[in-house]
Amino acid sequence: MSEPTMAAKCTAEFVGTFLLIFTVGCNVLGGSATWGGVSIASVLMVAIYALGGISGGNFNPAVSVTLGISKAMGGPGLDWKMVGIYAGVQSVAGIAAAICYSVLFGESLNLAPAKGFEWYHAGLCELLYTFMLTFVVMNVAAAKKNVEEKNQYYGLAIAFTVIAGAYGAGAVSGGCFNPAVALCIDVSSAGLGFGWCAPYILFELA
Repeated sequence: MSEPTMAAKCTAEFVGTFLLIFTVGCNVLGGSATWGGVSIASVLMVAIYALGGISGGNFNPAVSVTLGISKAMGGPGLDWKMVGIYAGVQSVAGIAAAICYSVLFGESLNLAPAKGFEWYHAGLCELLYTFMLTFVVMNVAAAKKNVEEKNQYYGLAIAFTVIAGAYGAGAVSGGCFNPAVALCIDVSSAGLGFGWCAPYILFELA
């Protein structure tokens, strides 16, 4: 089987990231507090299984950067050029998704720590759960042993990590764990205040 083209990889990353962030917006604006985390994790899992064979199913700049570090250390992953391309595509897809859910609901989300919490509370939550997400991705989808064995549970493991983060830290930071999510939410709600994406992204990439 031939290697997917660059266009195919970028399209897969765009579609997967768009679906993920559109689902995030629809759940939050639609008031799906109880099942929102499951819904978001489910669409991520479906996108990973559907598109992972084409692009690797990153859909998250933090995952792409982690894979770049892995490659630089001699393990499986992405070269830095591909990391940059993926991160750019994911950011554009996220902004497009945010525009779509804002038009659909006639309103947008505002990125900020929840009431009663400070920036460092939200930052710590984003740091810990983004670490957990990328750690799981590396161990179930990118580790040499699992790449050779081609396990079929990697998408489920990654999705359950998102569920854990959504219910564990969502009430503090909003539960982004993805720089593309933080950026698109902040851009789409610029009229309500802009700037929180910077510390969120900093903690997510730390």
